[in-house]
Amino acid sequence: MTTRSLDPGAQPTPSTAARVAHWEVDQESLRRLMEGLGNEASSGEWFHLRREFEAIALNPGFDRLIALDFNTIKELPHQIDVALRVLRRPMGGRAILADEVGLGKTIEAGIIMKELGVRGMARRVLILAPTSLVEQWQAELETKFFEKFDTPTEPEDWQHTTKAIVSYQGAIGHAPEILQHRWDLVIVDEAHNVKNHTTAVHQFLRQVERNFMLLLTATPLQNDLRELYNLVTLLRPGQLGTWSQFQKEYCKGGDPRRASNPETLREFTSQVMIRTRRSSVADVLQLPPRRPVHCPIALSPGEAALYGDTVRFMRDLYREGFFKPAPPEEIEDQARRRLRTAKGTFVLELMRLLQRLTSSSRALADSLHSVASGDLVLPEYRQRAAELAQQARAVTDHAKLDQLTNYLADTPDRVIVFSEHFPTLNLLKHRIQEAGRPVITFTGLLSRAERSHQLARFRAEPGSVFLTTRVGSEGLNLQFCNRIVNYEIPWNPMAIERRIGRVQRIGQEREVHILNLAAEATIEMRVLWLLDRKVRLFELDVGGLDMVLGEFGGAESLEHRLADTWLRAESDTAFEQELEAIGEQIVASREAGARQAQLASEVVAEDNAERLEREFRQLSVPGRVVLGYGTCHLKLARGVEAKRHQLGLHVTEIREAAEHARHAEGAGHHPEYGPLHRIVGVTGRGREVQLLVQADRLPMTLADLSADVEAPLAVLAAP
Repeated sequence: MTTRSLDPGAQPTPSTAARVAHWEVDQESLRRLMEGLGNEASSGEWFHLRREFEAIALNPGFDRLIALDFNTIKELPHQIDVALRVLRRPMGGRAILADEVGLGKTIEAGIIMKELGVRGMARRVLILAPTSLVEQWQAELETKFFEKFDTPTEPEDWQHTTKAIVSYQGAIGHAPEILQHRWDLVIVDEAHNVKNHTTAVHQFLRQVERNFMLLLTATPLQNDLRELYNLVTLLRPGQLGTWSQFQKEYCKGGDPRRASNPETLREFTSQVMIRTRRSSVADVLQLPPRRPVHCPIALSPGEAALYGDTVRFMRDLYREGFFKPAPPEEIEDQARRRLRTAKGTFVLELMRLLQRLTSSSRALADSLHSVASGDLVLPEYRQRAAELAQQARAVTDHAKLDQLTNYLADTPDRVIVFSEHFPTLNLLKHRIQEAGRPVITFTGLLSRAERSHQLARFRAEPGSVFLTTRVGSEGLNLQFCNRIVNYEIPWNPMAIERRIGRVQRIGQEREVHILNLAAEATIEMRVLWLLDRKVRLFELDVGGLDMVLGEFGGAESLEHRLADTWLRAESDTAFEQELEAIGEQIVASREAGARQAQLASEVVAEDNAERLEREFRQLSVPGRVVLGYGTCHLKLARGVEAKRHQLGLHVTEIREAAEHARHAEGAGHHPEYGPLHRIVGVTGRGREVQLLVQADRLPMTLADLSADVEAPLAVLAAP
C-alpha cells in the first residue's frame, strides 16, 4: 500500500495510513488532487490513482465490489458473497445477517459499510452492540477497515459525531439526541436482543430514520416465529402485514412455534436474510484445533492458609460487614444508598477480590488493603482486612509462578500469558526476566504508539513472552503465536474465548495450545470444571459460546451468578451443590440452542452449498463454480490460493469471471482430479481470467487459474 502524494513529481512511500487519509478530505488537498489528476505528465503513481477514480465512476451499481483494497481482512468467498447479495436487489442494503457462529458477520457488515462509504452512500453510520462488544467493534473497524468510530458517552457528543458505536443502554439514554439525525446505515449486533417488540430498544430502532440497516444474529429465531416477524418488520416496516395476518398465514393453528407454510416462508426469507452454515464453509476456514491442558497447582502452605482465611473473611463480609444507613440518609443520598444496601452491587465490588484469591498473594494484598480503607466497611472488618493484607505480603512462595517458569523453560517458542491483575503481571515480569527470556508487556496503560512498538517486538522476537491483560484479547491479530497461558481462570468464559480467538483465527497454521493454571481445592478449580465439562468451552468452534449460553443469559450472567452463589454459600460443599445446578442449566441452554438452530433451518433459505447440492445437474459448469466457490463443494488444489495472491486477484474477481464466462470447454484429463473444464471470463476491471476446474461431480476442484495483466482504461470504459 502506498501514499498518494499530492505532488505529481513525488515518489510513493510505504504507508498503511494512506487509506485512512482518503476519507478525511480538506479543500486544499482536494484542489491539489484535482490538479494532479488533470496533469497529463504526471507520474505512474498518479496514473494508478486516476485509474481507481475512473473504476469507481464506471461502477455505479453493485456488479462488483470496489473497496476491497481498503482493508486488512483476509478475503473469504462466503463473506464476499454475502456482501454482494446484501447490496444487490432485492435486499438493497437491508438484511438480516444470520450466518452460524464464528463465520464473520462483523467482517461482512464491515465490507458492506465500506462499500457504501466509498460510494458516498454511508456518511452517517450508527452501530448498536452489547456493552461488552463496543470496544471490540471500535478496534476491529479501525484495524481492519481504517474506520474511526466515536463511542459517545454524553448527550452533547452526538452533535459532533457522524460515525458512532453505542451500547443498547447508551442508545436508549441518548435517544433524543440520536433521533435528531437521519442515519445512512444502522448496524445492530447480537440483534436477537431486539427481537421483542415490547422492549425499549426495539421501539427505539423503529423510530430511527435510516436508509440501510443490517441486523446481525446467529439466532434469528430463538423461541417462535413472532421473533422473525419483529426483526423483518424492523428492516421493512409493513412488508409482512400485521402480526395477526402473518400468524394466520404462516403459523400452524396460530401456534408461532410451528410453521404452517415453511416453503413459502423460506422463499420470503431469502429476500431479507442470509444464513451460511458452518459445515458449508468449514474447509475454507481451515482453523486448526485447540489443545487445552489443565494444570492443577498445589498451593504452598502459606498460600493455602491465606486462601482459607480470606474465604472465611469474604463470606462474613458479604453477610454482615457493611454499614446499613439509617432511613433519613437513604432518602438524602440515593446513589450512595444503592451502593451500601444492594447485594448485587456488593457482588460487583467483591468480584475483583474474589478473582485475586488465586492470582498471587501480591495482588490479593492490594485488594485487601483497599477493603481495609473502605468507608462502607464496618471497623471490625476493616481490621480483619488489614491483618489479612499483612499476611498476604508475608507470603513469598508462588506455586503457580514456579509451574509457569518450568513450562517456559520447556517451551522456547513465543508464549502469550494472560493475567488481569497488575501486581501479578509485575511478579511474572521479574521472574521471566531472571530466567533470561525477552518479556513484552502489553496493557491498557500504553499509548497507541507504544502498543504498536510492543506488538512489533513480539512479532520480531521468536522466543519472547507476551504479558498482557484484557486489552490483549481485543482486536489483535496474533496468529503468528500458537501458545497461550491463562495464569488465572476468568469466571467469564467469553474472556477466555476472546483470548483464544487472538491466536486461533484465520491465518493460523499450527495447533493452538492452551495451558490453564488452576489452584487445587479452590473456587478456581471448580470454575474450570464448569467451563470444561458443562460449557465445553475448549471444544467449541470459534463463536460457539453464544449458542451454548444464549438461554442461560450469556457469559456475563454466568460470571455474576458464580460470584453471587459462592458468596452466599455457607461452605464449599454447599457451593459445589449449587454449581451442579448451574451446570444442568447450562446443559439445558445448550439443548435449547440446538432447537433454535433447527427452527431456523426450517424457515431460512438454503445457503450456496445446499442449493448446489440440490441443483447440481441443472447448472452449467460456470454456474456450479459460482455457487461452489468458498464452500466445501469446491476444493482448491495445492498452490491455487498462493497463485491468486501473486496475480493480484480479489476473491470477488474469481466469482466475476465465472458469472461472466465467455465460454467453457473441455480441457483434458488430470491424473488426480479427472476431467477438467476451462472457464474463460472477464472481471469487472476488464481482466481475462481462466479457471481450470473439475466440475463433473462433488466435491469439485479448482485445479489452476491464470489471468492477464490489468486491462487498459479504454477497456474499462467500453459499454
